[in-house]
Amino acid sequence: MSFVIGVDIGGTFTDVSVIDRSTQREVIAKSPTTPYDLMEGLLDGVTRAAQQFGLSLSELLGKAERFSHATTQTTNVMFTWQQGAVVGLLATRGFGDEILIMRARGRVAGLGLAERRHLRATDKPPQIVTRDRIVELAERVDRSGRIIEPLRREEVEAGVRRLLADGVTSFAVTLLWSHQCPSHEQLVREVILDLAPEAHVSLSSEISPVTGEYERTATTVVNAFVAPTLERYLKRLNERLIREGLRVPILIFQAGGGVSDIPSIQPVSTIESGPAGGLVAVQKLASAMKQERVIATDVGGTTFKVGLIVDGRWSMASETIINQYTLLSPMIDVVSIGAGGGSIAWEDDGRLRVGPESAGASPGPACYGWGGTRPTVTDADAMLGYLDPARFLEGRIQLRLDQAEAAVKEYIADPLFGGDVVAAAAGIRQVVDSQMGDLIRKATLERGYDPRKFVLAAYGGAGPVHAASYAKAAGVSRLVVPLSATAFSAYGVVIADTVRTVQRSISREAGRDNEVLAGSYDDVSRQAIAALNAQGIDTDSITVIRWADMRYERQLHDVRVHLYGDRTLNGTLVDDLTHAFTERYEVLFGKTARLKDVVPRILRIGVDAAASSGIAVRQETLPPALPQLAQPAHRRNVYWPETGGWINTAIYAGNEVSIGHDFVGPAIVEQLGTSVAIPPGAAAHVDQWRNLIIALDHAGEPNE
Repeated sequence: MSFVIGVDIGGTFTDVSVIDRSTQREVIAKSPTTPYDLMEGLLDGVTRAAQQFGLSLSELLGKAERFSHATTQTTNVMFTWQQGAVVGLLATRGFGDEILIMRARGRVAGLGLAERRHLRATDKPPQIVTRDRIVELAERVDRSGRIIEPLRREEVEAGVRRLLADGVTSFAVTLLWSHQCPSHEQLVREVILDLAPEAHVSLSSEISPVTGEYERTATTVVNAFVAPTLERYLKRLNERLIREGLRVPILIFQAGGGVSDIPSIQPVSTIESGPAGGLVAVQKLASAMKQERVIATDVGGTTFKVGLIVDGRWSMASETIINQYTLLSPMIDVVSIGAGGGSIAWEDDGRLRVGPESAGASPGPACYGWGGTRPTVTDADAMLGYLDPARFLEGRIQLRLDQAEAAVKEYIADPLFGGDVVAAAAGIRQVVDSQMGDLIRKATLERGYDPRKFVLAAYGGAGPVHAASYAKAAGVSRLVVPLSATAFSAYGVVIADTVRTVQRSISREAGRDNEVLAGSYDDVSRQAIAALNAQGIDTDSITVIRWADMRYERQLHDVRVHLYGDRTLNGTLVDDLTHAFTERYEVLFGKTARLKDVVPRILRIGVDAAASSGIAVRQETLPPALPQLAQPAHRRNVYWPETGGWINTAIYAGNEVSIGHDFVGPAIVEQLGTSVAIPPGAAAHVDQWRNLIIALDHAGEPNE
């Protein structure tokens, strides 16, 4: 027996997925996230998974051939501003204040329209680097990479000594045009490590070697801020897992959708990596099911996240805003709002609001009985019968309906619904489901797609409970709920490929020269392949996908296009990219938006080099007999808004349903830590991948 293990630490629960390679059997486990020490929740979850195979923790780890991990350590640092390093910045003279000026967008970057309307109430994020911890160096490299003014070592030494005396432990080095000539930054690192061998050093020429001075600086500074904390955590985790019997290197999941060994990762690339796990899992599953267009929806305890699979592939964000800092780090394009199972419902001047504040893992929803007193979405779900109070999370959490009702009554029912707690709970669900449906429509329509022509995949702890409602709100009629929906992101971490992304900025002249452009692609391809070779991966098993970020002149936003397939880069490379850009631009903005007489500019090129995990999505053979109705385990009253009242509803045990089983709504299928709601008028069946396929009854064009 050999196993592959994936762990995804979320804000409320730590999810674990383990696959037995010999039988392809998957087990999942959930454990409450332990914010005081994330490792404790991780070990508890892996232990629970081991027990399902009849093994101890040490026995499972000893038989593991792969251990992959998506951690929230860096995300927590960025959003709580706690445990980050004391960062010093070394920049080219005259450019030290860029990180403070933030392109004059720092007050509103990443904020929604409603927040931007109240500009006086906005503010810049906390400063990672304060002005007194910025050292400017007299040096200059031009845009072609020629050294105009050499860097003097003694000036660097003086600046580093000053920062060390001020308590700096992590250094960000961002010199002008260093991505064209990194020698000055490399000299700065040499000086820092000579004076402080234990210091962490982040070079912009390695972290984000592209044009965009502020974004490159911000990415490097954020990396310097989170890196020491992540390194300490991974060192402790690695030592503990080795003591427990692990014999393989830990692989770290990154926001770009792949894993890498610890020495190869850039800490900034692990920020918000958890949501990407779900997209990886959805893409693999969609490929097996031959579904070209899928809306991936992940409802956790704190947020609702949406990503798209189009033509069988996810898309990457050309830039990402994390807590108002704009970063250039590979990240799957995922949009989110503060709406999840732990989102708090509140009254706002006579109106019902839900989120973005969350009860989190501690104190959690009122019904958990852990000290929470404010009403959440999970409290409403429990009150309306969607969750089993006695069997939630295998009975490890006994849901307290009395405490849920007390919270809903005090904060929502009494001020807004005349004391009617049922109407208040139904109102909470309606508001949050509408918000989720709006985000789905925004995520699809703004990218040029009709949501009615997609299948919707629902996962996460609260996703299956709400999927039918928010799918209806978005106009989607067909749903896929995976067997391991409640830990689906962890499953994505298990099956993720090993990936290395390398990118490079391209000058205006180089972007018009086929030969120069092809040479640049060859260079970045060699770098990416070499990085995977260093992890013990053979070149023959590596696939390279080329891409480019392009835009029309005088426009502000990039459009990413890809060159798929094992193709030779020939004399039509610029034309091929231009054609791909034009097609993509028309999808996003309409055919009339195309500028016919303007040649788009190539700003950046890059490659994603990937080595397959070799783990296929498990598929079973459909039984030859006709589908049969599943038999319910029991029944209970559930409030269905479709009928405006309570219905004695069939409840099915998820571990007892089999492929080929059919369901007729209203019905509830209970899985570990969640429930799948099949509303009145809907029908469902279990397919050969053990997904629950739900067909809704609302009007809309059929899926294509």
